[in-house]
Amino acid sequence: MFLSFRGEDTRARFISHLYTSLQNARINVFRDNNEIQRGDQISVSLLQAIGQSRISIVVLSSNYANSRWCMQELEQIMECGRSRGLVVIPVFYEVNPSEVRHQTGKFGDGFENLISGISVDDDEKMNWKAALLEISGIAGFVLINSR
Repeated sequence: MFLSFRGEDTRARFISHLYTSLQNARINVFRDNNEIQRGDQISVSLLQAIGQSRISIVVLSSNYANSRWCMQELEQIMECGRSRGLVVIPVFYEVNPSEVRHQTGKFGDGFENLISGISVDDDEKMNWKAALLEISGIAGFVLINSR
């Protein structure tokens, strides 16, 4: 299983609990523990981990789309979902699926900050928007004001 998330939003409050629960259920989970800086490129090892997984949980939080790294992961996850049947489970953590779908609210602000703050070609931007639209249409879990 591959776990995609924005560390600054969710690592201590949600991801640590989810990861522990999955490990306790004897589910092999790949999560990246390194802090990735804006502008860094997604690593080959992460692409391989996504490609070798059967399931991916994507935790979409308010700052998820403000990370080039997260957007590259999401693009790859959605491609694997289409091409080889990777099961994608979205978790909308403190964001509404419509904010992800339309890039509005704090989620949309983060996405706009990303694409205005770095060099992004039109194809990459359109791929990211398509991935956000696609994942927002998948039935998942909405966790707002939840412990």
